[in-house]
Amino acid sequence: PRAAQAPPISPSSPQRQPAQPPPSPLPAMFRAALRALPATSARSALRQQPPAFLRAAVRTAPAVAPAARHFAAAVGPKPKHEDGTLEGRYATALFMASGGKLDKVYADMAALRGMMEESQDFKLLVETPGIDPDSKVAALESVCKKAGSDAAVINFLKVLIENKRIHMLQRIVDLFEVFYRAEKGLVPCKVTSAAALSSSQQAEVKKAMEKRAEKGSTLIMEFNTNPAILGGLVVKMGEAVFDNSVATRLERLQTQLLVPLS
Repeated sequence: PRAAQAPPISPSSPQRQPAQPPPSPLPAMFRAALRALPATSARSALRQQPPAFLRAAVRTAPAVAPAARHFAAAVGPKPKHEDGTLEGRYATALFMASGGKLDKVYADMAALRGMMEESQDFKLLVETPGIDPDSKVAALESVCKKAGSDAAVINFLKVLIENKRIHMLQRIVDLFEVFYRAEKGLVPCKVTSAAALSSSQQAEVKKAMEKRAEKGSTLIMEFNTNPAILGGLVVKMGEAVFDNSVATRLERLQTQLLVPLS
């Protein structure tokens, strides 16, 4: 007997669609905004519009022209301190483009770092790769203009976004700060003691370290406590470390006592 043939499928008959992969989990910062939406429309809503805090910044930002996103590096001097990492090269480019506005550019970059540390939303805006680049540019440009940031800083952020390096911003700011301090002769001096030092003791330590610093340097003093050192001081000035703690001296003495007699 002839095998029965399946009836032909008419053009109007519904056809089975291939199985779609399960959607990836939503970022934490979007879940709160989508919690009130129906399950069937939540993901489509996310595709259609960015988060509320991003929409607010984009709404007031002007349209971004592609030609305006190119960072014109000036022919300024290189920083005295060099860093060969990728973040260091970006920080060097910004330093050379700062020209006579180094103080202003540093203040703006430090302010951006402060906003990232204080606002989780702003930190996610900077570091989340899934946000549309044009929306991210518009949002950051709006924030920077309201803060009065220099045009060189705004253009620099646009370049970071286009090159997919904006997630390195915090490290770039840290390195730019190192370059700035080296240029201005500012030397960080971190003093650690077992107990808090009095004002007069702090002044004595600062006076002693100024004699060790290069001529014309300005020390940025920072005093901390760590009971584990037992006593004495541990001073880190720039890249140099002066360890005169009791703990270290005891460790050296123990090492000497353990050396076998010849």
